[in-house]
Amino acid sequence: MRWRILQRFMNANVHVIGTQSLLMGLRGMQRSTVVSAAAKGGAALGAVAATNWVLKDTLGKLVRMAWASKMGRKFDSDAKRWRYRACFIYALGNGLEVSTYLHPRFFLVLAMLANSCKQVSMLTSSATRNALYNSFRRMDDDVDTVGTGSNSTLKSSINGGRRRGVVENIGDITAKGEAQIAVVDLLGIASGICLSRAIGVSVQNVLTVWSVLQLGEIYCMYHEIRSIVYQTLNFERMYTVLGRLLPVDDESGSANGESCCCDRIPTPDQIAAEEKVFLPPDHLGRKEIAFGSAGRSVLSPGELDVLIRDVFRGERFFLAVGADEKNKRGLSARFRQMLRQKKGLSGLDPQEQCHIVLHAEADNLDILKSCLALCVLRQRLVGKFDGGDNFENIRTRDCIADLRYAKANSDVIFPQLLDQLTRQGWRPPLRSMLGRVSARAEWTIDYDNTDS
Repeated sequence: MRWRILQRFMNANVHVIGTQSLLMGLRGMQRSTVVSAAAKGGAALGAVAATNWVLKDTLGKLVRMAWASKMGRKFDSDAKRWRYRACFIYALGNGLEVSTYLHPRFFLVLAMLANSCKQVSMLTSSATRNALYNSFRRMDDDVDTVGTGSNSTLKSSINGGRRRGVVENIGDITAKGEAQIAVVDLLGIASGICLSRAIGVSVQNVLTVWSVLQLGEIYCMYHEIRSIVYQTLNFERMYTVLGRLLPVDDESGSANGESCCCDRIPTPDQIAAEEKVFLPPDHLGRKEIAFGSAGRSVLSPGELDVLIRDVFRGERFFLAVGADEKNKRGLSARFRQMLRQKKGLSGLDPQEQCHIVLHAEADNLDILKSCLALCVLRQRLVGKFDGGDNFENIRTRDCIADLRYAKANSDVIFPQLLDQLTRQGWRPPLRSMLGRVSARAEWTIDYDNTDS
């Protein structure tokens, strides 16, 4: 909380400096047009100023609406990263506001861009606020835990459907947090007014003070975001946990489910200290790479039938192997292939050539288990094909044994994983935390001879 208080205090000071620069830039713009407006009377200057001020706000609102429609679904599952990025967008907006004082001729353009950046930042900040407050939510001791009992118990826990022990105190947390911030903002505004009077209208002084305050705000925001510890899994945290879970055989380089070391699962505090807060996740840790449609890699009717009715029978997911027909020619794919060549590896990365296809009714339990199976399969394929050109033409029918191996090992590991997640302090993941997986398929699930 102390980092947030410092960040908001500096933000209020920066806001005052930015508003002062806008007003001085507006005055400079009026001076540059005073000759042409003198014949129309003094009222013309006020009309010009009012028009420019309204126009900058109008564009900001339009950009805000466009940003909300484009990015709204991404905030809940990646709140920490987007909140920190919003800080940089807000800093850009403040910088553009200060630049209106340096270049008053371009006041309208600079002010519109500044307001657009600030509107985007404020929308992102408000959209991620509740998701961040969720990390402080209090829970009773009788919360449904993720155990190793029946499937029905697991599903009711991990889906977050009936959380009888949750104390819904989000409103209380939000109200107290916003009240504290309101006090800090008032103190910051008062401090900013005193500071603006002290530095005067010198361009050098304004730029120096703005730079120091802005860097200080970003520094405080970094520590504020770092201090937030989520006890629920999003996809990136889930990928990190699963990557630590699976040991690798020295000889084959493949995952060994029977000797799975569940004590390797990191705690929420350990993940919070390591996870990225600005840069995007690792390529293999991105949801778009792990999940896809059945048409992402070429699947014949026979291959599809074997996956659904044999290898992954009774499951609401299956794994497919094959080159990504949709993304293999992209610029990022070429860059990754170039990096592989520098490491002395040829061909495609086997880990990129397999993905999950979810059933339309798959829930969080299925997502977690499918990701576990995918991690096992990736390690298996690396030990089998990495460094060779022959993988480029490999398809699902050539890896049926590996798919069976991944499925069998995930069946063994999964109950241990669920039990150890609870022991390490992880809570059942909210549906919103795992994000939206739109690429799904429908097929008839045969539950014969399976535990459902």
